[in-house]
Amino acid sequence: MPPCNLSFIQSSRRRTHVNWFGNTKSIILRIEQTLQLNFETEKHSLITTICSRNKCNMSRLYNFGLYVHDNRKAVVVFAVASLLFSVGLLSQGEDFIDGNAPPPTTDSGRALDLIDGQLTVSASNSVTYILSHQEMTWQEEEFQIAVESFVSGIREMNLEIVSISTIYDDPTNQQVIATHSSLDGKKTAVYVSLAGSEADLSEEIPSLKKLDSETLEVTVTGSLIIGNDFDNAMKNDTIRAEVVGLPLSLIILLFVFGTFTAAVLPLLIALLMIALATGISYWMSDWWFFGLTEYSVSMISLIGIAVSIDYSLFMISRFREEIAKGESTESAIATMMDTAGRAVMYSGATVAVGLCSLFYFDATHMPSMGLGAFLAVAAAMLYSFTVLPALLSYLGPRINSLPVPIPGANRKTEFWKKLSIKVMDKPLRWLIPALVVLLLAASPFLRVEMSAGGIEALPPDMESRIGFEILEEEFPAYTASSIPIVIVFADDDVPMSVEYSERISPYCQNIAEIEGVIGVNHPICNTELFEQEFSQWPIEAQDEWLASVSENILRMSVPVQYRSGSDESERVVRDMIEISDEEDFEALIGGWSAFEVELKDHLVERIPAVLAFVLGLTIILVFFQVRSILVPVKAIMMNILSVSASFGIIVLVFQDGLLTGLLNYSAQPIDLTVPPLVFGIAFGLSMDYEVLMLSRIHEAWEKTGDNTQAVAEGLQASGSLITGAAAIMVAVFFGFVLADVLIIKSIGLALMVAVIVDATIVRAIVVPSTMRLLGKANWWAPSWMR
Repeated sequence: MPPCNLSFIQSSRRRTHVNWFGNTKSIILRIEQTLQLNFETEKHSLITTICSRNKCNMSRLYNFGLYVHDNRKAVVVFAVASLLFSVGLLSQGEDFIDGNAPPPTTDSGRALDLIDGQLTVSASNSVTYILSHQEMTWQEEEFQIAVESFVSGIREMNLEIVSISTIYDDPTNQQVIATHSSLDGKKTAVYVSLAGSEADLSEEIPSLKKLDSETLEVTVTGSLIIGNDFDNAMKNDTIRAEVVGLPLSLIILLFVFGTFTAAVLPLLIALLMIALATGISYWMSDWWFFGLTEYSVSMISLIGIAVSIDYSLFMISRFREEIAKGESTESAIATMMDTAGRAVMYSGATVAVGLCSLFYFDATHMPSMGLGAFLAVAAAMLYSFTVLPALLSYLGPRINSLPVPIPGANRKTEFWKKLSIKVMDKPLRWLIPALVVLLLAASPFLRVEMSAGGIEALPPDMESRIGFEILEEEFPAYTASSIPIVIVFADDDVPMSVEYSERISPYCQNIAEIEGVIGVNHPICNTELFEQEFSQWPIEAQDEWLASVSENILRMSVPVQYRSGSDESERVVRDMIEISDEEDFEALIGGWSAFEVELKDHLVERIPAVLAFVLGLTIILVFFQVRSILVPVKAIMMNILSVSASFGIIVLVFQDGLLTGLLNYSAQPIDLTVPPLVFGIAFGLSMDYEVLMLSRIHEAWEKTGDNTQAVAEGLQASGSLITGAAAIMVAVFFGFVLADVLIIKSIGLALMVAVIVDATIVRAIVVPSTMRLLGKANWWAPSWMR
């Protein structure tokens, strides 16, 4: 046995102890690190949860998203309740005023209201039948028998007939012949005056239209029929636009999202919006002080469907993006509200600014149209911020369920990033041609002609318009420009007196001396009549007095030589207004010609203030979004280019008649209300895309600090989304381009062009090139403004 080596044993023991201790220390250290890591993870998770629950350092929109997620059942109940509420409002019916008559806020509109409300024969309850034969003339016995048989059919109807005038009342009187017969004698007019307003006669209008003759061809027109045709055309236009726009929007949504589940949600929001906004407009039609017209419902569909689907598209896309990153449903909804929701909020605010500008045109029907569109945008935002996130909280990742087999659907490319980089590489080479194209498109507006519109707003093949044009062109003594004057009595006035006639007759003489006035033949102008008993007056004078004088007003009709809307007619009206303003009694000049004069003066007075309001407030809103001085100003300038291009196109199409055969209209001056309407609406809608795009560019700028990279990433992030949103708006507006009423057709085309220009030339070329040229100056703002 070898000797015991104590040093070896001790050394070995030390090594064993050291190794054991080192290993133990290493294990303990690893356990400590693991515990620390788990602790930090749990700590982070706990902090996130606590912050989510207690709203620490989170935006209000983020917290609102969490609130909707937690209370989704209550939100769904709210959606159902609001739908029932909307149905209840719709069931009450509407009380719209006539959108084709001067508004009651004008003198011409007030005159019309006084006539309709206080006289048996109103300004809007006449029907004219044109009876014609290809070979016979009115002098032939068979023709006369056919006319008398037709008139008997009118008398048998359940109507309160004030008068029926035919050529056979006095067939030898040349004035009667000129009024009732065409130049070739093969057409004769039967003029029917009915008691009651259009609303009172609405149930009988279809029967009036259906009256026929076995021998003669019948064409029906007249103010009652024309007004009814406008109303029906407006309703049909709205239905047609929805039938066209909603299915096209669904197809585009399927292509953008690639799943049926995601595609159907925006349509649900749009349907809820239509019900609520239309129901509220029906309710407000009973008391709204501007007076709501049927145009407000058209604007709800025109604007509401587009923004409802677009807002939903923006938010659902961001939600799917967050889900794809692995975020929880709750977190995805909160982030969606904080990002896309914020963009939608600013977008809705800019659209609302444009629409609110229309309220300032209170001598027109634009406040009614603006209110309809405003209700639509408000309802769209309400449901997008409540019902949509609630439904998404139920769906979660299942938002991507039910994929559709559409080639290219939901395809991701870097097209917009590559294009923006290419444009920013040589910005001036791209910017200058783009600006030239936009300015050329806008240039036709420099020669615009405008009028207050009229029956020409109906399609040229509509019967009431055909009849009206026959009267104008073939009946030598027919005048469509009979201007009504309404004299409002003071409390101490005695109309049936020599003294009052002596007071009014000089006024009649002054009106009659205006160049172009055919004559003023009301009994009040003939003082000699009042020296006799009323029963001794000629029958025609008695009938005229009874039909045109009430307790409070007197109406006289002044025929003029010129067509309504002409420069000569405008001059006559201005002379009438000037003479009336100098009198010591109240005389209102009514009729469409007077309204056109009032409308022109009103627009010239109000447009500068409206431009300042819209541009100034929009700059402020965009500044609060991006905290920059130059970006809001640049955005305004680009939007002006887009809207100006749309103005130029509508001049080419509607004034020059570029698409008359395709779109079924006749070339004519642009309606005076179309440019301010299009500006108010299109400016806000163009900012819609601008706001979304700038929000993504600003996000990228805050992350990278590199202007060029931020623009490329922002355009790429919003590129396919804006393309889809623009395509949806174009689809909705296209439905209104097919409208029968020209003003709706004009607005639809103008908005469609503005969106196309904004989503292509402006977004693809003007935005990246100008932002590249400005560089970091894009994001400069004084420190006190940040």
